[in-house]
Amino acid sequence: MISVILPTYNEARNIGPVLSAVADIFRDRAIDGEIIVVDDDSPDGTAGLALERARSCPVRVRVRKGVRGLSGAVIEGFRMARGEICVVMDADLSHPVEKIPALVRPILEGRCDLAVGSRYLPGGGTGDWPLSRRIISRGAGLLARGLTPLSDPTSGFMALRKSILRGVELDPLGWKIVLEVVVKTRPRILEVPIVFRERREGKSKLGFRAQLDYLRHLARLYTRR
Repeated sequence: MISVILPTYNEARNIGPVLSAVADIFRDRAIDGEIIVVDDDSPDGTAGLALERARSCPVRVRVRKGVRGLSGAVIEGFRMARGEICVVMDADLSHPVEKIPALVRPILEGRCDLAVGSRYLPGGGTGDWPLSRRIISRGAGLLARGLTPLSDPTSGFMALRKSILRGVELDPLGWKIVLEVVVKTRPRILEVPIVFRERREGKSKLGFRAQLDYLRHLARLYTRR
């Protein structure tokens, strides 16, 4: 089974389309899969809308009360997952749902333990990002070069064999769960090119606080290494 984990906060306008898109991939590719929505008690009703889709999509919903944070929501999704392979992606349709099979396949074939969607491989891209966003993304990647050779260490789109997490304490700051997993599990990694799409609905969570958390997270991981 494949478990697709969607961490959410105020994604009411995106949750229906992304659930339908993932369910369509399961059906079209004959994938035995489930979708896990971990919602940080969104005031816009994201969790309720996801629950309404349970009749037509293989979705389970967990609402976290009193805590927030993308990485923490993903870790909760790992705990809930029934599948041996977990896929982590954003719920705002910025990650290409159609790439799920390409991330899962090399793990099933035994070629890697972790597959990461990269915007910076040939065939990948960042869409219509402004220059400032490209500079921030590239700079964040360069800061992590002492931890991993990944071309896109700040990617949020990955698939992993859940067994690599056994006995590993994940305690990330901010939203960069991929980097946390890479450093602490030291898996066999393969990158898959993806084209990132800017969200069409809702508001981005990338602000000054998120960038500061990333720097603190890097410092913690470098100290560990």
